[in-house]
Amino acid sequence: MDESTDDNHAALERFIVDNDDLLALEERPGRFNIFDSLRIARTEIRHSNFLAWLLDPGESHGQGDLFIKAVLMDLLRNAPKERRPFSPIELDGVELAGVSVRREWRNIDLLIECRSPPFIAIIENKVDSGEHSNQLQRYEGIASELLPSDRPRMFVYLTPDGEDASDEDWIPYSYADLHRVLSRVRRTGAGSIGQDVLAFLDHYLRLIGSRFMDDPELEALCRRIYTNHRQAIDLIVDRVGIGDSAAANEIEALIRTQPDRWHVVNRRERAVTFMPKGWLQLFPAIGDRKSFDPRCWLVMEIEIGRTKPRAWFQCVAWPTTDVPLRKRVLERLLESEPEFGFKQFFKKSFGDRWTRIRKQMIHTWDEEDEPDADEIRKKASKTLDQVWAEVANVPAALKPIFSSQA
Repeated sequence: MDESTDDNHAALERFIVDNDDLLALEERPGRFNIFDSLRIARTEIRHSNFLAWLLDPGESHGQGDLFIKAVLMDLLRNAPKERRPFSPIELDGVELAGVSVRREWRNIDLLIECRSPPFIAIIENKVDSGEHSNQLQRYEGIASELLPSDRPRMFVYLTPDGEDASDEDWIPYSYADLHRVLSRVRRTGAGSIGQDVLAFLDHYLRLIGSRFMDDPELEALCRRIYTNHRQAIDLIVDRVGIGDSAAANEIEALIRTQPDRWHVVNRRERAVTFMPKGWLQLFPAIGDRKSFDPRCWLVMEIEIGRTKPRAWFQCVAWPTTDVPLRKRVLERLLESEPEFGFKQFFKKSFGDRWTRIRKQMIHTWDEEDEPDADEIRKKASKTLDQVWAEVANVPAALKPIFSSQA
């Protein structure tokens, strides 16, 4: 056994035996979760089924309109006035009557109808996929044609990050928003909600928190483990890394081989978030995501699909503390698609939360196969070369905007 092999064995022993942080990490996400055990953690249909059960006043949770009123109040508070069917003040203190919650009616994820006060809410739920085939416009057309015309409508676009929809009539709403509201209901209603319902709700809140929300403490714990046990972790990944994580490893490694071009912002299990290094040096610190460098608010991502066999590239504007400046930047970048390769996915204007301005497929594979990490890396390399050439003049285009803000 040579010296390097001895070192590797010693590193693995330290990783397993002398690692209190690893025990802490295992305790956090390792608790039993009913949604994980049923393999529905990232399945849109199952999420919609649970939300339909929770929001329906007549369902077996026995809480009447407690959950639906809390979510509706939050939606109304956060929605622009012109998109509200009524104000949150009108809903406060009113008991909902004649509520029906339907699943997959005309392919609409969640359809909520209420007789008093009269309204209709249409919810499109996106967990691991994006819009396709003008579906939001189709749903608006279906609602206009087949649903009662005397009831005000509210269109809700529910995504993990609260991403803006392509149609400005849709109100963006995130799973973080949902987590915040349901957590408040869970705290205030703990004395009246049955223990079985509380347990089910706790499992769902833990699922949302671990899958769809930033967790600075968890991220710091992972970074500390990697810093202290890098040799062992790299060895494990090198020997057994497969599937989605192996492909994401290859993407991250590819990006890190070009430090003169790219700055890695974040790494998740199946995705790498990054941005051109020149943008990091130019962009003002207005980002509104607490666990990230505030200069990182217009980012690029390469993601490996979990439920769909595909890898894609996208460019997304994150929320900022300076909405007018964010808007000016996006307007400049979207003046002409051929100039930088950015595309206007929205119909009239864009919101101030999550705005995708580019998305393109990198690679697809058969559903029964594992993603080929080497092939994904090759195709991602070509995509990155193309993107780098197309966005080369972005700093020159944005400098006058940023200078005027100084």
